[in-house]
Amino acid sequence: MPSPSHAYRPMSEAPLTVQQLAELHVHLEGTIRRETAVTLSAHNGLPEPPPYEYSDLAGFLAVYGEVSRCMVTSQDFERVIFEHGEVMASQHITYAEISFNPSLHAADGWIDGVVRGRASVAREFGIEISWLVELVRGGSTSSNERALNIALSTEGVVGVGLVGDESISAAPLSGLVERARAAGLGFMPHAGQVGGPEVVREAVELLGATRVAHGVGAEPDAEVLRLLVDRGVCLCVCPSSNARIGLKPNFRKFADRGIPLVVNTDDPAMVPTNLQRELRVAETVHGLDRRALTEAAWRHRFGRPSNERRRNVVIS
Repeated sequence: MPSPSHAYRPMSEAPLTVQQLAELHVHLEGTIRRETAVTLSAHNGLPEPPPYEYSDLAGFLAVYGEVSRCMVTSQDFERVIFEHGEVMASQHITYAEISFNPSLHAADGWIDGVVRGRASVAREFGIEISWLVELVRGGSTSSNERALNIALSTEGVVGVGLVGDESISAAPLSGLVERARAAGLGFMPHAGQVGGPEVVREAVELLGATRVAHGVGAEPDAEVLRLLVDRGVCLCVCPSSNARIGLKPNFRKFADRGIPLVVNTDDPAMVPTNLQRELRVAETVHGLDRRALTEAAWRHRFGRPSNERRRNVVIS
């Protein structure tokens, strides 16, 4: 990774610089704009999805499931990906690892839209998307096998994720995780969002995670916090998403112990939020260091951007 002190200088020598950002924890289904969800649902003969109103995790998941169904065709996926590309461009994001959940989408024809959408965002905005494909706790064997097969065969995939009810052990999925790892894919499970320290411990000790989505449930357990420190596990945290469902983690406690943190939007259209806002919240509300957060995102990504973009560029 290039040193941040050696900024890329394009042909223009304009003095104004802007930091390029990476994001590692965002769900494709959670980027769907409300107006797009309404349009796609009507086009696909589905009921209008509910408004993005919720106050707890159960309420969020009810909305999320309904909205996810509006993406049916490859064109639907391509549109949603391109629209999020517009948002990323406005936020100076140049690299993003975005998750999607095959269990929410029937058949496989839509996968072409994932590939085309990624290419269109790279072409139009110069933004590189890498994909994480989500396994599901408690999901059927066939559904999770399908997700892994999609991960192993789809262009641009750099890892697998894990979502679902954290009260269900992820141990039955360890074989699929190992197959993904053997193929060179990273692994980022959701653990400790609403589950306790034992869920985070399982993700790290049993499943070998080096990057965890949320992980804040580890906060009250000194042994699990030490485990995260000793193994250098990065937590991909989402301040506004947590607050929206009533969670108030002490992010500074993790940072003070030396646990790497990366700030993310999670489900930006639904929260709603954007990455610049999350960085401001992290800095001004939680007392976190913006530079440490942005550097950690580049350091803990699974993929390597094709042109290894430097993180500070000059703009005109």
